[in-house]
Formats: sequence, C-alpha cells, structure tokens
Amino acid sequence: DKKNGNTKWKDATDLELGQIDEYETFRNLVHRDNTRAPKGYQRIHVHLVYSVKHDGRHKARLVASGNLTGEPPYTAYSGVVNLRNLRLVTFLSQLNKLEPWGADIGNAYLEARTREKVYIIAGPEFGDRKDHILVIDKALYGLKTSGAEWAHRRNECLEQIGFYRSKADNDIWMRLSPDGKCYEYIAVYVDDLLIAAKDPASIIK
Repeated sequence: DKKNGNTKWKDATDLELGQIDEYETFRNLVHRDNTRAPKGYQRIHVHLVYSVKHDGRHKARLVASGNLTGEPPYTAYSGVVNLRNLRLVTFLSQLNKLEPWGADIGNAYLEARTREKVYIIAGPEFGDRKDHILVIDKALYGLKTSGAEWAHRRNECLEQIGFYRSKADNDIWMRLSPDGKCYEYIAVYVDDLLIAAKDPASIIK
C-alpha cells in the first residue's frame, strides 16, 4: 500500500476481518494464560490470502490451515454441477421462456457451522484479542469439511423454498413454476448459482 500510495490491501483486510466477526466465526475463550483449549480440540493456524478480482477489486480471504488436521470421521464430499447439465438448464430456460440469472453467495461458507474441533491463538491482526484462544465455530475456508457443511446448509435453504434435487444431477434443483406450466431450475457450483425461473428476483430475495 505504501509503495502504491493507497490503502487498498489494508481496506480489503479490514473488510474481511470485519465480516469474519460479523458472522461470529470465532468463539473467544479469553487470553491463553488464563484458560486452556477445550479437551479434544486441535490447534491450527490461519493466514490471509490476497488476490485482485477481474473487476479490479482487491480481495483478502482468511483461510484456515486445514492441512494440519486428520481425516474427518464423516464425509467431506460436496459435488458441483456437470457442465453438460449446466448447458441443459440454459436450454430449458430458453425453451420455457424462463429468465436466467447468475448469482454469487458472498461469504457462503460462513453461513454454515463446522463440526471440526479446532482453535487458533489469535495474532496481532485480531487487535485486543491477541493471544486469546479462538475456537472456530463456522465452516471457515480451508477446513476439510467446510465445502460439505456449506452444501448441507445451502441444500436446506433450497428445500425450504420448495426445490428438490433432480434425479439427473444432484447439483441441479427444480420445482414447479407458480403457474404450474413448467419447472424452474437452480444449478449450483459451490457458492455460484444459475437460476432459471419466472421470477428469479424473488428467489434471490
């Protein structure tokens, strides 16, 4: 930032850490000198990953070192829509005069909770929480099961608004349109959605 004469990377870092707190990603167990980590919990690390997006935005992402943990006792698998079937949804959208929308769910993984028992010792970037034990409660990027936990959370939400999985592809969801004349579709690729519907704005809302 100093070299470039701006604060773009600092602003990106502050935004990311602010959102991490907004989603209550960590549970603060006070200073490590005054308490111990919960029994059965493993200490890991976190780090910041930086990138410049296609539109020029500077992006920071707090990522957990999930490589330090063993294999989880439950499945960590989460699929993505098949490219051929994505094309099929696009075709059905045109055939049935549906409106196709693309959508990205911001901070998607943090919408889900994690079952992994992990914690960190906060560094100076956490301000007055430096050297505190922070238990990771949300499906932070980098944990081995975060993709699967997010998929489970996302699928629950789709079911609540009347969608169910297509038998052809587990990552294409469908429901009867409000007028009953055709089906509406949502193809999912992690946190990216292709929505083909009569009123996609209502689904986004």
